[in-house]
Amino acid sequence: MHWLREGWSYFGRARGISLAYGAVFAAIGMLITVLGLSEPQFILTFWTGFLLVGPLLAMGFYRTAQLLDRGETVRFTTCWRVLRSRLGSVALFTLLLSLVMIAWIRFSTLIAALYVGNIAGTSSFISAMGSPDGVGFLLVLFGVGAVFAVVMFALTAWSLPLVMDARTDFGTALVTSVKAVIEQPLPMLLWGATVAGLTILGMLTFFAGFVVIFPLLGYATWAAYKDLFVRT
Repeated sequence: MHWLREGWSYFGRARGISLAYGAVFAAIGMLITVLGLSEPQFILTFWTGFLLVGPLLAMGFYRTAQLLDRGETVRFTTCWRVLRSRLGSVALFTLLLSLVMIAWIRFSTLIAALYVGNIAGTSSFISAMGSPDGVGFLLVLFGVGAVFAVVMFALTAWSLPLVMDARTDFGTALVTSVKAVIEQPLPMLLWGATVAGLTILGMLTFFAGFVVIFPLLGYATWAAYKDLFVRT
């Protein structure tokens, strides 16, 4: 809760940029949903795949919070200029997240084909989900999705802020992030559950809630990073 309060404080101090950036994220999520309505069995795949790369998209918020901590003026140009100086690490993270997202989309597409086949229309999809095959599809999808999410959380929860803060390189950042999750499982589990809960809430609002939720989580993650790695 302390991290969320800190995140809300950052949000209030950079409300314009935060809302604009959050609106872009929400608009992309809405667009993905609309485009997926013709193949509703794949909407969950697109949603979760999109959210897997969320930590990379949150780097703009990390930079904004960093500038606020320093008392510097926050602009879009200054927020993204730092990405060019970390281009090598950012490219490696992008590659990693892209490979994970491709693997997830491949797996979930296969599961959808095996359990529910081709479904046309949202009403048909809802009806299919009530069948034994539909329930099996959801159980397998969410079960494996949870494994993907835990692995990605361990890899990226703290590695991206570490790189943004220029404290380490790509490989060391990944190892450090995983180590922090393993050594402090309870608070990490609680934080991961909080992120997941707010993420689900945003999805239930047809992504409109991400206008606020995405910046809040980005800033709260920066506050958590400072507690774990800077203030010790």
